[in-house]
Amino acid sequence: MSKSIEAMWKQGFVSEGELSAPKVNDLYNRKSQNIVDKLQNMFAVNIKAIVIGALVMLVVMSLIGAPWLGLYICVLLAPLVLIARKELTKSHNLSKGQSSLEYLESFDTWLKNSMDTYSKYYRFFYPLFYIGMVTQGLASNAGGKVMALLLKHYPTEYVLLEIPGYVWAVITVLFLLVVRYSEALYRLDLDIIYGRQFKKLEELITDMRALKAQ
Repeated sequence: MSKSIEAMWKQGFVSEGELSAPKVNDLYNRKSQNIVDKLQNMFAVNIKAIVIGALVMLVVMSLIGAPWLGLYICVLLAPLVLIARKELTKSHNLSKGQSSLEYLESFDTWLKNSMDTYSKYYRFFYPLFYIGMVTQGLASNAGGKVMALLLKHYPTEYVLLEIPGYVWAVITVLFLLVVRYSEALYRLDLDIIYGRQFKKLEELITDMRALKAQ
């Protein structure tokens, strides 16, 4: 298009002659499709990024001598990819034989349900990811050397698996924090990546509801 939908929208309010219902509805229809298409494209790109990132992680971890951690992360990400593909398919299957407002409301409902589905998985993903990283760190040669230095300079009678009790205490506290704030971490990540588009979707639905109520 030679003009952006936003520019055409502003222009429609400059001249009252261009405020006919068909033109206003057409602008809303195009604006609605634009935001939905953009979000669906972003979701599709995100799926590809997860797959590529998992493979890169596997290669990098293998090169630095931690292939099992790389494989472990890939296993954790696999369900996420499956969930993402399933949810994206649901969004494409939403009925378009309805008004733009009804379609956007259906898309918004799907989006909220999809976010709930993801959040349930992330409650397990982040703690399991944390456990994998900590386990690899403690089991590595570098981790063993660090524990030995800690025991040398800060000795304690509480030692388990050659790891000081105070280190276990820190690990446990951090684990509980990760468990407690897993969903919050997911929501923050979501807001950083998609927050702007979500806000546009919400504002568009609000505008269309207000117009319909007139």
